[in-house]
Amino acid sequence: MLNRLYIFFIALIISCQNVSEYERIVKDEMARGVYTDSVQFGLTIGDTKKTFFTKAWELNADGKVTHGPNNEFIAYEIENMPEGKRVNHLFYGIFNENDIMTGLDMRFYFLGWAPWNEELQSDKVLPVAMDKLMEWYPGNNFISIENENFPNKTFVKIDGNRQILIHIIDEKDVRAQLLDLRYKYPNLIK
Repeated sequence: MLNRLYIFFIALIISCQNVSEYERIVKDEMARGVYTDSVQFGLTIGDTKKTFFTKAWELNADGKVTHGPNNEFIAYEIENMPEGKRVNHLFYGIFNENDIMTGLDMRFYFLGWAPWNEELQSDKVLPVAMDKLMEWYPGNNFISIENENFPNKTFVKIDGNRQILIHIIDEKDVRAQLLDLRYKYPNLIK
């Protein structure tokens, strides 16, 4: 009996030590009970797909955004960027099976990108994208995390229910995802 109890406590200690910094931050931030639904351009987590399209159409009609490559994203050229370093920001809603927006899928790249131009590669746009995301979504800083799904360096910031994950896709594009953790981890809601 004592051996089983001893093994149980050793397993418990080891499992507690294996909790990643990411998991700790998620639990701590969700426990705060701070929920933010707004995302850029007046879009809102919880919008229906129809509402998302209506808002996107209005943004386009106002000249604030346009359609992205292959009409897969909405395109927005980030304002006040230095000449030769203009950045295109692509975004599109992430929807669940009920057509409710649970996040935002984003891409960033330099408009003048070319494979031979080392100054306009994705490793140079990554810090620009992270700075813009910090400006648009202030709060905690990005931290580096290990993620087996992404071969390149990955960063995450979590503020209450809002998680932003960002990483390099290839030599041109940086991908970011804003997710509402209430949909990802419903059991952690206070």
